[in-house]
Parts: sequence; C-alpha cells; structure tokens
Amino acid sequence: MASLQVGAGRGVGCCFGPLDGRRQERRATAALRPPRAGAGAKVAEEDKVRLGESSVAVSKLGIGAWSWGDTTYWNDSEWDDRRLKEAKAAFDASIDNGMTFFDTAEVYGTALMGAVNSESLLGDFIRERQQKGAVEVTVATKFAALPWRFGRGSVLSALKKSLERLGLPSVELYQLHWSANP
Repeated sequence: MASLQVGAGRGVGCCFGPLDGRRQERRATAALRPPRAGAGAKVAEEDKVRLGESSVAVSKLGIGAWSWGDTTYWNDSEWDDRRLKEAKAAFDASIDNGMTFFDTAEVYGTALMGAVNSESLLGDFIRERQQKGAVEVTVATKFAALPWRFGRGSVLSALKKSLERLGLPSVELYQLHWSANP
C-alpha cells in the first residue's frame, strides 16, 4: 500500500507497506474501545493512533463516507433531503462521540444519476459544524487512477479539485484509489 500525506505546513510524505503484525493486532484491539471525547470536544491524544509511520494521529475509529451522496451503489439510485439529513446526523453523531477521522474519495457520489459528491457533502458538514464552534476533523481522500489520467499533473490537479470540494486547505491523507496491485 502506498499513500501520500498532504498537510498544511507539513509538506508531502509517503508511507509504504502494511503495519507489522503486532502493531496491527494492538491497533485492531484498541479500535474496539469507544473514544472518550463527547459533544464535539477535542479528541485526547491517548484516544488516537498514528497513520503508519507518519506523524499524523487520528481517532481510533474512522467513518467512511462512500454512501454520502452516492446513487450508483447506495441509496436506491436516489439522493434526497431525507438522506442528506441522515448523513448530516451521522456526521454530527460521529463528531459528538469522538470519531473525527473521515474517509472519502473524488469518485464517491459522482454526477451520475443525481448524485452529490461525497467530498462536497463532507466539506459542507465540516463548515456547518465549525459555525457552532471549533471542531477537529481529519480527512482522508483518494485519487482515482483512471486510464486517461497520466503523470504527476493529473494527481496534483485532482488533489486541488478535491480540496476545493472539501473547502479545506489540506488533507491529512491522500491515497491512490484502486491500486493495480492486490
């Protein structure tokens, strides 16, 4: 596995390879313990784990946002106000319970069949929540290595567009989606 870490003032770094077995086991066990934040409070450092060998620390439980806005695989080919409210409620409940690590991708909720992009929704939810007070959120998103996208320029262009949709200056983790290696 290879991932690209992008963060404000931290530059770019790569993390390669899986965690060793003992650390994976410890982290899997630790992830089963509920976080201790509450009401959107800052997640305590002891309630976080590091991403690979990087300095980025995230809540022990992350929330996947694939279904947010998607109409291709989820939501019965339909995205409506009820589903939007449910996704927002899931986001708020996650923050309220100390789960502040969110995973999305540029291709989650593409413009097909009335979909709304997951990155855009997550960005909206973060901004709405920040209007109520400071909130700590860690975001991971992904680059889709589609056949017509070649080279470094494609990756950087896609990252810029993801950051625009998210309304963020940076993300903590930028990953390759659909790796060619199993």
